[in-house]
Parts: sequence; C-alpha cells; structure tokens
Amino acid sequence: MRQAAGANPAPAALAATGACARQPPFAQELTASLPGPLALATDRPMRGLALVSLDGSGRSYQHQSWDDGGFMGAMTFDEAGNIYLAPTPRQSLADNPPSGATTLWRVDGRTGVMRPFATLPGAASERNPFGVLGLSYACDLGLLFAGTVIGSTPSVERGGVVALSTDGQIRATPVDGLDAMGVTVVRADRRYLLLAGLARRPAIVGVPLDARGHAAGPPVEIIDLTAGGATASERARKLRFANGELSVDLVSFNYTLQVNASGTAPLRRAIWRYDPHTRHWTVARQAEQQAGP
Repeated sequence: MRQAAGANPAPAALAATGACARQPPFAQELTASLPGPLALATDRPMRGLALVSLDGSGRSYQHQSWDDGGFMGAMTFDEAGNIYLAPTPRQSLADNPPSGATTLWRVDGRTGVMRPFATLPGAASERNPFGVLGLSYACDLGLLFAGTVIGSTPSVERGGVVALSTDGQIRATPVDGLDAMGVTVVRADRRYLLLAGLARRPAIVGVPLDARGHAAGPPVEIIDLTAGGATASERARKLRFANGELSVDLVSFNYTLQVNASGTAPLRRAIWRYDPHTRHWTVARQAEQQAGP
C-alpha cells in the first residue's frame, strides 16, 4: 500500500453519496407509543437492535426478530429505509459464535422483520471472532460497502472491503488483504472515492472506484488519525461525510473481546476537512469524548 502525507487521489471537491438513506417507515409508526425523539441503536444492554427513546425515560422497542443475530455493531440504511447490520461480539462468544460473524442481517423497512441478508466468504475463529466492523450504503452506486477483518491472524491480514448489491450478491472487492473497519464512499466529479479506516493502525486509506464499485487504483494512506488526537490503539470505527467534513468515530480495538469494536466501548470523535485546492485533509476538530449516540 502506498502512503501519502495527507494527499488524496481525488482532486475535485467531494460530495456525500449517502443522502438518499432514510429512516425506516415502521419506526415512524411507533412514534406515538414511545416518548420523545427516537433512535435506532445497537449499543444498548439488550442483544441486537433496539428503537430507544432519547428523553431519558429508558423506554425502548424491540421486534422479536431483532436479537436473532446476537449483539450487533455496524449499521446503515438504504433509500427504502431498510437497515443493514453486522454482528459484533462483546464479552462472550455465547451470544455471537464465530460461525455467525460473516453473516450480515437486514431489517425490512416496512415490516420491521430482521432476516439474514448475506454471508461473506471466509471464517472467523476464537482467536479472531470478528467479521464485519464497518457498513455504509452508497446511494449513487446502489451498493452496500462492508469493512471486514474476516479470517485475519496476528501475522496475516485477510480482511478488506466488499461491495454488495441490495440482493445480497457481492459485486466487487475494492480492498483485499487489508483489515478494514469504518467505511464510506464520496463522489468527486464523475469519480468515486472509498474511504476506509484501517484495523491495525490509526489511519484512513483512500481507494478510487469506478461506477461499479471496483477499485480504479491502489489504496493510498490519506489520513493519520494521530494528527487529530487519536491514540496508538484507536481506530476509525465509523466514517460520515457531510458538508465537506469527515466525522470519524474513534474506538480502541485489538481483535480481542476485552477491547472490542461494539458500541459499548468509550467513543471519541474527530473531524477532518478536505481542501480541493491543496488536495489535503486537515484537522477541523481534535478528538473528544462523545456523551451520547
């Protein structure tokens, strides 16, 4: 993998590709029964997905199918309000055995029913029980991108980033042999750029994509997270790009259940801004602790 001190393979101004994503219709029907603003969350004490009230009442809703895949971590939405989720073990493999680590789940935006969506190649193990650690839906491409560490060992990286269509089929593997966590896709003129947080060091790589989600060039390291205040053990768990800024959720990760990538770990957030004139990313806000979702 090539490295560049903040340089970006995309020369133009960047735009988000996830603007079409919307909240599921079934959640709107539940607003009358739950008080205050609501949020879908995977970082609560209960297994799986929950629709929680943010008014401090502690009230929540959980469909009977939402805990079928054990504890969940990464989550994203598509234009129909369908929810895509990846299982993530917490303190035990009893609820999240390695055999289920490579299965992605989808919650139907209309009915709220959760079912298996796709199973990725490879296998997790007790030594590395993690599978998919990042999810992002790119509306422009109609593809779901998943950052994985499937099958990796302390000495060998077997993860990467795969792109799936909404029928659950793998359409491209833009990153292979490089463990990845948080992912997102941005648009630069008529081109696309995949951003992926690395699982083995505090850095983000950029990969140019074609219109089918295939890599159009090699991964290039574009952001050193320590410049924004990340520690040596923190990784980019989730990436969000909006209004010219990249929001990076940081969490400690070392492939063990003691320090895991679920939403229960302490979360810090830093923000970077891309300058299309210099083609560099600069720190807009240093990492700081987040109080809520």
